[in-house]
Amino acid sequence: MDTDGLPYRDRLDEILLLLARHGSMAVLLIDISQLSQVEHDYGSRAYENVLGTAGQLFLDLRGCEVRASDLLSTSDKAGDAFLVFLSPPRKGGPAHVSELEAAAARIENYFNQRLAKLASPYLRGTLKVPVGYGLVLHNPLVMPERLVARLVNEAWECVRYQQLQRAFKSRSQLLEIILNDELRTLFQPIYRIDSREVMGYEALSRGPEGTVFHSPLHLFDTAAEADLVFELDRACRLRALRSAKGFPAGTMLFVNILPSSMYDPDFAGPGLLDILERLALSPRQLVLEITEKYAIENYSLFGEAARSFTEMGISIAVDDIGAGHSGLEKIANLNPKFLKFDMELVRDIDASYVRQEMVKALKSFADKMGSTIIAEGIERQEELDTLLQLGVDHGQGFLLGRPERGFRTQEDPLELQLADKPKLRKVATKPVTDRAASS
Repeated sequence: MDTDGLPYRDRLDEILLLLARHGSMAVLLIDISQLSQVEHDYGSRAYENVLGTAGQLFLDLRGCEVRASDLLSTSDKAGDAFLVFLSPPRKGGPAHVSELEAAAARIENYFNQRLAKLASPYLRGTLKVPVGYGLVLHNPLVMPERLVARLVNEAWECVRYQQLQRAFKSRSQLLEIILNDELRTLFQPIYRIDSREVMGYEALSRGPEGTVFHSPLHLFDTAAEADLVFELDRACRLRALRSAKGFPAGTMLFVNILPSSMYDPDFAGPGLLDILERLALSPRQLVLEITEKYAIENYSLFGEAARSFTEMGISIAVDDIGAGHSGLEKIANLNPKFLKFDMELVRDIDASYVRQEMVKALKSFADKMGSTIIAEGIERQEELDTLLQLGVDHGQGFLLGRPERGFRTQEDPLELQLADKPKLRKVATKPVTDRAASS
């Protein structure tokens, strides 16, 4: 009978035999407890699907990353970890800690790469399944079952130690990025797509190039884990404003913020006006952009704080409209000047009657509020043509212009193939998946 994948307590006889025969036992533990978040987000059926995928990847280790003589088990019936009880090295003698470390790192890399691809629809952020290890010696004075339990507990402790070590290292790296002013701002143009004129730019933050922190998603995921979201958001905001020196007159600067930014004393009243004056920016050029989710969850406080900014002439934009939230009544009361359609609503809209009807309804909603619609994530000419037909005449996306360090001038106009204008040049239509994430 195939016993691979059974809880290790159901295979104790085999494990104890190896321990007694060889005088020691080593184990690798793959911690998949993070996958339980899928159950909270999508329910038990989705969790079972992801768990089944992970289980098959685990069994596929045999003959690839582990030997046929190794024992593959789960920690218990709940299946929050996979265990590989290692057979002795081919060269003879016990396994060394350095060898266990290398094996754990190799399997961790193998497992995470494949799991991220196969289970990506259900996973949030960057998944990092840790792999720990343990080593125990045979002791005739201690019950063998207790030795195996000690072995597994040691592997769990190894996982926890690794997680603490990684969290501390990531926090330290993020602090250095902020303290050393290593954040950079790119500017993605927003167009009046019917006239091909730039109406503004969205400031997008990036970490140091050539590092994982270059990705804004990784930056803010790390900040959330390290309780540094406010500090990172503040640094991104200040860097965006400083980088806007020489900003083109007559265009709008969109700066992403979190609700907590509204209460930063250095970002309110005279302090902000002084910053804008030194940068030769008018308050009427500045647009504070917040996601629909945050605007709804922090509605009362956000609405009160937003009024203090609008009284200064600063505009409010609500981002990610159409991403699945349902707070349009509250959003209307915020009286935003701009509503930005989420890229998921825009993607392949030319082939989706439902999305087209949603855009029509949201456009009508925006018109009644006197708000301007901006469609995000336009990557294909067909999407652009459909949006124009639906009356959406402002947009941004890789088809229109990628994030850049500088600004496009009015003397360097956008050349696009519009529905009612001749084609001026060929535009690449290959879909791009790296969305210009918010700062």
